[in-house]
Amino acid sequence: MQQRFSRAFILRMVLLIEAGCLLVATIWSALAKIDLLPMLTLKDPGLLAVGVLVGLSTSSSSLLLSWLGKRLADRIAFLNHFCELVENVMAPIFAQTTIMDILLISLASGFCEEVMYRGVMQSQFGLIAASIIFGLCHYAGPRYLFYVIWAAVVGALFGVLLMITGCLWVPVVAHMTSNFLSLCILRYKIASNTE
Repeated sequence: MQQRFSRAFILRMVLLIEAGCLLVATIWSALAKIDLLPMLTLKDPGLLAVGVLVGLSTSSSSLLLSWLGKRLADRIAFLNHFCELVENVMAPIFAQTTIMDILLISLASGFCEEVMYRGVMQSQFGLIAASIIFGLCHYAGPRYLFYVIWAAVVGALFGVLLMITGCLWVPVVAHMTSNFLSLCILRYKIASNTE
């Protein structure tokens, strides 16, 4: 039987991790004298639509990879492992969450992680290093290394959004959108199919 976590536990853990991430980012930015305010100024609200579109595309890419993993399981091991991670590891974790839980998780993770990885780390170390670190923070074991690579590529895409727009809200919205859609699919499509 798959491990199930209570929705209260999942929500508390995610919010605690994201709060810790934001706390570290805040202290780090103060110590490194990284001024986040200019990046948090939204001069053109229309740019947020770009974030939504990028979030839709990153979420769609994970769906495509998972679908390919099912179809090509016997031929391409890393895609099969990606699908396995989504269906057998991640889906059970979020199986009890509600739509409001998913919204809260998406808002918290999108904002806190983008402030940390794009706002602080990318400002200090550059796009490539911040993207690699972001990918490594998604490590779930050697079997799922492709997920780390996928997350690093997505992180780089979010970083490029920041570089092009100069506004942290664009990758924040992309991250929130991607997480919201992906978690909804995990919860309402994949987890419900495995029950």
